[in-house]
Amino acid sequence: MLWLILMIPLLGILMAVAIAGSFYTDRAIRQAEADFPPQGKYVKVAGVRLHYVCKGSEQAVVLLHGNPGSVQDYPPEIIDRIAQEYCVYAFDLPGHGYSDRPAIATPLVQAQLLRSALQKIGIEKPILVGYSWSSAIALAYALRYPEEVAGIVLLSAIAYKADHALLPLAKFAQSSLLEFLLKLIPPSLVGYFLFAHLNKGFLPQSPNVDYFKAAQALWTRPIQIQASLEDSKNLPSALEEMKKRYSEIDVPVVIVVGDSDSFVSAKENSYRLRDRLSHSQLIILPDTGHAIPQTQPQAVVNAINIIGKQFTKNN
Repeated sequence: MLWLILMIPLLGILMAVAIAGSFYTDRAIRQAEADFPPQGKYVKVAGVRLHYVCKGSEQAVVLLHGNPGSVQDYPPEIIDRIAQEYCVYAFDLPGHGYSDRPAIATPLVQAQLLRSALQKIGIEKPILVGYSWSSAIALAYALRYPEEVAGIVLLSAIAYKADHALLPLAKFAQSSLLEFLLKLIPPSLVGYFLFAHLNKGFLPQSPNVDYFKAAQALWTRPIQIQASLEDSKNLPSALEEMKKRYSEIDVPVVIVVGDSDSFVSAKENSYRLRDRLSHSQLIILPDTGHAIPQTQPQAVVNAINIIGKQFTKNN
């Protein structure tokens, strides 16, 4: 009986810690969303509300971010540059930023949601820009809807080998225990580990301070952590299926990679993909790591222009 008596105050302490942790996390989430509110519009498809930023006119260019990430993977500077010649649509992927998360969100399902969203908005034959993880969405889109894509730009592509930092934790993506723990763990603690993750992606450069602040605030929300883990879990099987069909992609593809990417193997992904695609071009950026949209914005614009000129010439 003594152990039972001793357990009562211990349980009380644990409950108090849980309540305090949950309160702190909820307050941190509200503060993060107040500091970095949604900047765009929403489109609802299949019961899922997707957040996107739109700017410019003419040919549509659809920007897809990495994992974890949001539309802020593409700084205002790069969106402004692209919008000088195109109509830019930068989407928060399902469960990231301010987009809802459906029950099933494989790369193919996300490609289907994206296509439905573009149709609802009234976009035909966009240029798709996939960055890191979202390269899988762009490739799935091109394989599923080959007549509905003007071309693809892939930045730091993951097309074969998902050597992702979140993979070891991905098996817990849909765990009830994880969902419970995320309500208790202070986002600031998660942000500490996030900084190391971001640093590796930016090497040999350093993360932009404003970008890091937004990432630390929004990426550490429980809903986005779970989305990131689930996306990491779903990626290897999706790539395994798609890689058998890459040679079927018949639209122009520009693959841009940094020569110092320590986050994703360029030889295992971008180089191999270039060799499988009949209408592809590989651009290697010197002294550049994984975070190309942040560190090499003009290179992104140049790659889009290559596709845009080809599409204009052929139409």
